[in-house]
Amino acid sequence: MNQTATGPSVATAFWVMTVQTFQRQWRVRQMGWVSVGLLALVVTSVGVVTFRDRWGLPHRPVRRDLTNQQYADQQLLPGRYDPRRYEAYSVPNPPSVAPIGPHEVPNPFDPLRNGVQSLVLSVPHAVLNSREFRDRWEFMNFSRWVVLGAYFGFVLPMFTLAYASAAFGTERESRSLVWVMTRPVPRSAIYLAKFLGTLPWCVLFGLGGFAALCLAGGALGLKALELYWPAAAAGTVAFAAMFHLIGAVFRRPVVVGLVYVFFYEALVAALPGSLKLLSLTFYARSLMYNAAAAAGYPVNMLDLAQAESTGNAWAVLAAAATGLTVFGMWLFARLEYRDDV
Repeated sequence: MNQTATGPSVATAFWVMTVQTFQRQWRVRQMGWVSVGLLALVVTSVGVVTFRDRWGLPHRPVRRDLTNQQYADQQLLPGRYDPRRYEAYSVPNPPSVAPIGPHEVPNPFDPLRNGVQSLVLSVPHAVLNSREFRDRWEFMNFSRWVVLGAYFGFVLPMFTLAYASAAFGTERESRSLVWVMTRPVPRSAIYLAKFLGTLPWCVLFGLGGFAALCLAGGALGLKALELYWPAAAAGTVAFAAMFHLIGAVFRRPVVVGLVYVFFYEALVAALPGSLKLLSLTFYARSLMYNAAAAAGYPVNMLDLAQAESTGNAWAVLAAAATGLTVFGMWLFARLEYRDDV
């Protein structure tokens, strides 16, 4: 029985190219090491703040030697009428005792002023001592600086740029891009195979960076990880599609990607009005905003004006990832490429 030798099917070649792309991404390139180093610095900073218990309002320094809680305590009557307040200036007062101000010399006693001051300050002092208020303020302060700022503004774009742009960047550096395009696979399928082979690494390091930041935040970070991971995952996939397209079109994708992240995204996402609707970061942050609002946290602490609804944000991010991928497949099939760098 004679068998006719046939070449590999398109489906087999597509699968092999996807697996090879995934395997080649194991070797972290220079941009990946830079991202890991910067992530280590951010994680260390978050860990130091967590260790010093500075996310909460009572323990934040209001002055060089006083926290908010200590300053609030010393402004009330017990702190202002403590006998140790009138000892010699050479004896340092404890944080709960208010020092004598210049306006109180030579007579530090002013019952009317002190009584009115204590009455006015009693309301914010009571709020400051509310456990529920302090816990919610502490979590939203962590969310604002670590998740909204450090992760969505820096860590997520850097990791996805490092790996998504490397799918074709590695081929250009090794001068094998033309060879790849001669495989028995349509060009559009080559683009898709490269994306599917790179996407797991983008998700792994994107969500891995998010988990590292959250673990450095202790109990607050674990709560943030549970609440915000869907927003992180959606943002990772959308950014991966964007940077994969940039890597296929431009010869210097890292430079173009950095300009996109730190100029376009940083500027447009912070602008009021409808221009921010062109930003991927805005929709990822909207998912985070809505998740915090649904959990009952004071989202007014987040610097995000006019957040999109959860449904719209999911729809836009999904449409962006799909649309950028389809457009990239169409464009990659029509562009001419050379192996010179």
